Amino acid sequence: MKKAVFLILLLTVFSLVFSGIILAQAKKRGAVAATGVSLWDYLKKQAYAKNWQMWPGTTGMYEGPEPHGAFLTTYVNDVALKSISAKKGKFADGAIIAQDNFSKDKKLKFISVIYKVKGYNPQGGDWFWVQYKPDGRIESEGKIDECIKCHEAQKGNDYVYTGKLK
Repeated sequence: MKKAVFLILLLTVFSLVFSGIILAQAKKRGAVAATGVSLWDYLKKQAYAKNWQMWPGTTGMYEGPEPHGAFLTTYVNDVALKSISAKKGKFADGAIIAQDNFSKDKKLKFISVIYKVKGYNPQGGDWFWVQYKPDGRIESEGKIDECIKCHEAQKGNDYVYTGKLK
């Protein structure tokens, strides 16, 4: 009986240590959980609209197509920017693209974000999709069929319309 208790205790300790190592590695890499709340917190902390680069070759408030908005401003984190510059046709894991979507009268309608997460959704390019209202409330998140179906036409460009990756 003592051996069984000891074995269970040993396995529990091993599991906790292993889980801690995995979490520490994720934090070290700067990984963000693939949830709308975690990603919004990260975007706010990063002050993406102030501190991130715009997609190369775009300006603020460029004309955009529906369903996004009449005007768009697209921001990329460093991982996404390096992927765009590398011209290899794919974004690296950890790439985040945040797009401010404006109405014809140039009022912010919503914020569309895609986040590349290895293994999240291989059939959809491993993108986590989320759409926020201007105040950060989540309108939709996850494997959003409408988004994936539309962006599937750009599968050869890693599901992205804004610019070429090769």
